Amino acid sequence: MMVALVKAEFRKVFTTSLWWGLLAPVVLLGFGAGSLGGPMAALIDSVEELDRPVPLGLLSLSMSTNFSTIFAGLFGAMAFAGEYRSKTITTTFLTGNPRGAVLAAKLVAYSGIGLIYGVTNVLFASLGSLVGTGLDFGTFGSLADWLSVGAAGVLTMVLWTLLGVGFGALVANAVLAIILPLIYKFMVEFILSLVLIGSPLSGVSPYLPGTAGNGIVANMAVPLFVAAVAGPDEPDTPRAIFEILHFFFGGSYGHPWWASLLTFVGYAAVFIAGGWLASRRRDIA
Repeated sequence: MMVALVKAEFRKVFTTSLWWGLLAPVVLLGFGAGSLGGPMAALIDSVEELDRPVPLGLLSLSMSTNFSTIFAGLFGAMAFAGEYRSKTITTTFLTGNPRGAVLAAKLVAYSGIGLIYGVTNVLFASLGSLVGTGLDFGTFGSLADWLSVGAAGVLTMVLWTLLGVGFGALVANAVLAIILPLIYKFMVEFILSLVLIGSPLSGVSPYLPGTAGNGIVANMAVPLFVAAVAGPDEPDTPRAIFEILHFFFGGSYGHPWWASLLTFVGYAAVFIAGGWLASRRRDIA
């Protein structure tokens, strides 16, 4: 039964234009963020000539991921909210009883689409880096670093998609499923983060949902970038350098990427559980 439900969810996804409509900005943002590597490298060279490659591609991956994940989240949110809008949720629940099985099938199917979003983001951000730096593969750093940051980016995209599925099941309203995440990520949390800077509660900032999501990639990419550029002088790198990089590329100074991962997994689990409970109790017509 579960295999049939998952197949049905994939058919729903690929028979609409939403999945590629939201994938298009991921492509553009990924390539655009990657192409910034060339001007940034030129700026660094104008300040100080380095005798080692500058892996700006790692920071580009972080930037593109942290801007693009909202589209994966919105796509996931429409998993349920879109069905309530189109009135197909009744048929879905009747043919996929119990309702928990429907949620499970959507989580599996939308994880696959989130994986596509994540891989696409990594590929186009990397392509943009190559174009922006004149095909300089040194912009990626070591292969291990690029693979680590890229994998973190793919994982982040999948988790945002799953959180979106849970949120969509919770609100069951297509308008709210789109507007609320946008308002929170780009207004509410942005203001909160600014207010928390330098305050006694500044330690709370890394645990906010958006910052935690950004930190999965950025808290890995920034230290790897500094280590590659500074070399043996890394221990003497001023904290201000890290904080400036985190300000532009996401994450938080001194906060490990795995802590951000665990925090965001917790948020995703809460929304999924809330969506499950809400969908069980919600009446359908």
